Amino acid sequence: MSQIVRRKWMFVPAYLAIHLFLDWISFIHAVSSINITPWNPPAGLMMGVSVLLGVRAVPLVWLALTAADLVVRDLPVTLLPMTLWAPFLANGVVALGYGVAGWLLRRAIDPGLSRLRDIVLLLGGSAAAVLGIGLCFIAIHTAAGLFEWTNFPEVLLRYWTGEVIGIAVLTPLVLIGRRMPALRWSWSGAAETLAQGGLIGFTLWLDFGPLASSQYEHFYLLFLPSIAIAVRHGLVGAVVASVATQAGLIAAIQATGVDTDRMAHFQLLMLTLAVTILLLGAVVSERRRAEDRLRVRQSDLAHASRLIEAGEMTAALAHELNQPLAATMGYARAARKVARLEGASPRLTEILDKTVTQAERADRVIRSLRDFVRKGASDRAPLSVATLIADCLTLAGPLASRHAVEIVAEIDPALPAPLPTVDGDAVQLQQAILNLVRNAAEAMGEVADGGPSAQAPRRRIVIFACPAAQPGFVAIGVRDTGPGLAEVVERNLFAPFVTTKPTGMGLGLSIVRTIVESHGGTLTARSRTDGGPIGGTVFQFTIPAHAAGKNGEPA
Repeated sequence: MSQIVRRKWMFVPAYLAIHLFLDWISFIHAVSSINITPWNPPAGLMMGVSVLLGVRAVPLVWLALTAADLVVRDLPVTLLPMTLWAPFLANGVVALGYGVAGWLLRRAIDPGLSRLRDIVLLLGGSAAAVLGIGLCFIAIHTAAGLFEWTNFPEVLLRYWTGEVIGIAVLTPLVLIGRRMPALRWSWSGAAETLAQGGLIGFTLWLDFGPLASSQYEHFYLLFLPSIAIAVRHGLVGAVVASVATQAGLIAAIQATGVDTDRMAHFQLLMLTLAVTILLLGAVVSERRRAEDRLRVRQSDLAHASRLIEAGEMTAALAHELNQPLAATMGYARAARKVARLEGASPRLTEILDKTVTQAERADRVIRSLRDFVRKGASDRAPLSVATLIADCLTLAGPLASRHAVEIVAEIDPALPAPLPTVDGDAVQLQQAILNLVRNAAEAMGEVADGGPSAQAPRRRIVIFACPAAQPGFVAIGVRDTGPGLAEVVERNLFAPFVTTKPTGMGLGLSIVRTIVESHGGTLTARSRTDGGPIGGTVFQFTIPAHAAGKNGEPA
């Protein structure tokens, strides 16, 4: 407990020191003597801490703001209390506003900024909060005689823009900095970082160096290295690039002596740059997370497929071994009986007794294994038909690319809107549909490799859903434009270990049938006779609708 208390007490002076340092280096081109600057990084620090701590951050933020007024802006402590009311009250309004805004944002977003939605809510919520805080902050100082009321809109815009820039640049760094992985040294990483930093420096030199013009037309070149870093490293790279770019901008503005009159223009450009980089980095990171989830999902499905194939093979082997094992037991019992009738040696009789005992034990093991495989439990839950088919389309994407086929979805208009839900195990049903899609793709691949049959008009697979003939059920299936079913294959279509593929195991359709029947449905197959393209096969299975009523209609 003492260590936790010690960390809390260390946090307060550390926060105050960082706040004062950021305030000191960014107190440039200020409006009057208060902290209205082109880029206000303390605002980003305040918002980040407020999101993490909520209203508990209010006293700490007020203390930091007041200390900055005393240290950075030389607020005299000898002033009369009636003169000090304006900065103390304004700082209280800012601290309370940031605390409440941080508390509300924490309830709406993930502090780790794991989604694009979190970034949008952070920026939008912060912008709205800063506008309300700025109205009160500027009004208090205007009432104290620091500004003219006619300048109120201009001062408010300068204040709002500087605060939002600071939040857009520094708050994401505060929030995701806690979860950043430890940096690992490598020559390639160091070279890449130096190259990216050099590119940012080069674009700053083009905009503010000897080649710069009074209009600063080259400013948008700064977007190029920042965008490249965001695309390469996602949100973390975007945040670091934004901090480096904004710091370089402020340093360049100070070094070249940009007129204060142009600062409003630069503020808007800096805000645009910061928001663009942040949103792009969030999009890239979210896309990568989606791809990672898809890879994990595909791995899970592949694992489930291997388990199902192993189970199906086990059931088939158990069935095939049952008959010779029963014959073995019969012969062993007969041999034991003959040995006893003919007075064979006790040792032979003992051996035959043990043989019969072990054969009976093997029979019990195989029967138990077969029952376990065929009656194993599954994770059933209500599933949306639309979601099930959409997930299958996503998971079948690599399959479509590998076999050069088009895979689409088709929903029968006769199905009610919204689409019904079904009771089933999501992974098993997805595996059943993907097995059918894989069979269709491989069948059309064999046609394409076979010469004349490759003249088929389209290599197309349709995952469809339609009403089932049986009330209370939904039909889901796959149809293709392949060669159709051969007669010899159609007779043994769902039998295990029956296949026409050189490397096939003959378990795919058997697995699909097992999954469908375990869900209470039926699987059928037919060659297309609807006047469609040459050839083609339709596999269709039924699945019970969720919460079917007494009359068989889905509830």
